[in-house]
Amino acid sequence: MRSTLRSLRVPLLLLLLSASAFAALPSKGKGKTKAPKPTASSMVDSEGNLPSPIKPLKPVAPEEMAFRFFNEALAPYGKWLELGEYGRCWRPSDMGDRWVPYTDGSWAYSRYGWTWVSNEDFGGIVYHYGRWVRTLEAGWCWVPDLEWAAAWVSWRYGQDAVGWAPLPPKMDWNPAVGVGTWVDQIHNIGPDNYAFSAISDLDEINMQESIFHRSENAGCLMHTINVTNISAFGKSIFCGGPSYNWVASRVKSFVPVVQIIKERSLIKFRESLNEAKDAPLSFRSVIKGDKLTLVAPEWGHLVDPRKADALGFTGELDEKLTKVQWVEGNPEAPVIKPEEAAPIPEVPILTGWELVAPAEKAELKIKVAREVAGLSPLTHPAEPFNPERDIPRGR
Repeated sequence: MRSTLRSLRVPLLLLLLSASAFAALPSKGKGKTKAPKPTASSMVDSEGNLPSPIKPLKPVAPEEMAFRFFNEALAPYGKWLELGEYGRCWRPSDMGDRWVPYTDGSWAYSRYGWTWVSNEDFGGIVYHYGRWVRTLEAGWCWVPDLEWAAAWVSWRYGQDAVGWAPLPPKMDWNPAVGVGTWVDQIHNIGPDNYAFSAISDLDEINMQESIFHRSENAGCLMHTINVTNISAFGKSIFCGGPSYNWVASRVKSFVPVVQIIKERSLIKFRESLNEAKDAPLSFRSVIKGDKLTLVAPEWGHLVDPRKADALGFTGELDEKLTKVQWVEGNPEAPVIKPEEAAPIPEVPILTGWELVAPAEKAELKIKVAREVAGLSPLTHPAEPFNPERDIPRGR
């Protein structure tokens, strides 16, 4: 009997050990409790609440990034000024008292209409963005804006003369309205703000050498009419003026027809001009063959400052950015309210009528009013693109 019990003791002990081991296995029943999965916050907490080493960059508004670009690009060629209601504006350095925008360069024609080809190092920016205001104390100053155009000018032409004038800041861009022949009267653009030349000279490589003396401007305005027609062209802007085909039949040689390449990267822009990386960055317009390459960043793609750096500029914030007013009426521009204790100083503006004799001025103003015969932006927006009128013949 004892020997029998002794022989059963070992198998029984093994059976008990197996049962206890099985009971220790996790159950697949309803009472199962899962361990919580680790999360990003719990992982940080487990490291003593250390902050994450990766911090997302705060998005930058397109207006802010645009001004960062303008500020950095134009700083070597002029100074930024505070001009009352116009906010932060830029004035080119070393220009004489009689200097006028859109004179040191030439005219070309493109799918965007009349296109200014500048000989100045800053021209690829200030003649395609923004507007110009002429002040009594500072002379011509550039007011920044985001919209790109081939040339922001008002056009006049007659039997022998053609003229153009920088559009003022109060001429805001509205795609539904554009800019029409009423612009001289509505915005009081006088003869001295125009540059006039013979139509036969509109193909000159440097228009400075062909522009009439200012003393002839009043007479030129009397014998010309406004033909400005800047209109929406898809998502772009078409800068119409005198008919290209009409001009082409009257110039001594030819006005070049170019293909515009909008380059959003400063790095690629340098490469296209074969500039050394350490050379001062120039925005002078250069035509190679039939191609004109211009810098035209896409502001909406630069909300991340790291993208600005990748495109070739630092994108550093200017402390005076909040004083930028942009062009009046721009719906995308930030609304900036002046401080109650700091009224905005009034800036004396020169409209181009100041040197015209009173009797002649009265006669010219009547003539300008008759040209438009009561037309206004509300009743007569700019005419849409017309292939028969706006495409060069034979193309």
